[in-house]
Amino acid sequence: MEIRPNVHLIKGRASNFYLCIDQDGLTLIDAGMPKEQQRLFDLLDELGFQPQQLLRILITHADLDHVGSLAAIQSATGATVYAGEKTAQLLQTGKSPDHLPRLMQWIANTFFKYKPVPQSSLKIFHDGDELPGLTGLAALATPGHTRDHFSFYNAEEGVLFAGDALRTEDGVLQRSPKRITADEEAANISAIKLIELTPATFACGHGDPISNHDMADLMKVFNTLRRDE
Repeated sequence: MEIRPNVHLIKGRASNFYLCIDQDGLTLIDAGMPKEQQRLFDLLDELGFQPQQLLRILITHADLDHVGSLAAIQSATGATVYAGEKTAQLLQTGKSPDHLPRLMQWIANTFFKYKPVPQSSLKIFHDGDELPGLTGLAALATPGHTRDHFSFYNAEEGVLFAGDALRTEDGVLQRSPKRITADEEAANISAIKLIELTPATFACGHGDPISNHDMADLMKVFNTLRRDE
C-alpha cells in the first residue's frame, strides 16, 4: 500500500514496516516479526524489484516485532543495517531492549529471541545524522519507549517514520503506552518533539499511517502530552 509517493506500508502481524523507493535502490524501515520476510519479497516482486536492490535497512529499535525478520532479510539481500549504538549491540545478540514489566521482560528475554545479524552488516548512526533514503532521512533520537529509540524524518516529503515513539488508534495519534515505556518523561519529550515537526504523514510502527490530520488534531495531542510532562 503506497502511503506517499515512493513510500509503501507493509502491515505485519504485530507492527508496520515501510519500503522506500529511491533512485539508487531501496530502503526498508524496520523489519517486522520473525518469518515475515516474505511480505517484503512479495511486495518487491509486485513492484518489479529484485531483493538485491534493497540496499539499506534502518532500525528504530530492537524489539522483536520490529527486527524479527531482520536477519533473514539482510542475509537474502546483503543490505546494510543502520542502527543506533545500543540497538546495534542488541542486534548482534538477538535480545530485545529492557522496557517491559518485569515478568513480560523475562519471558521476552527467555523465549522470544530473534536471529542476530552479523557485526559486519551494521552501520551505527547518531542523533542528527542524515541517512540515505528518500533523498535523505534525519535520524532523530526519540528515547522513552526504549532508551535507544530513533525516528526518521524526511522534511522534503513531510514523512515521519515514528517507530513506537507514536502510534495511531482509530485514526487518532497517541504516545506509546505507559506500561511498555522505559522512561515516561523522555517518552513525552520525544513525542512532543515529533509532533512539533508537523509532518504531512505520520508513519508509525502501530496503527494505520495518517495524513488527514490538521493542526487542531496535533494541538490536542500536544496539549495532552504537555500536561503529562
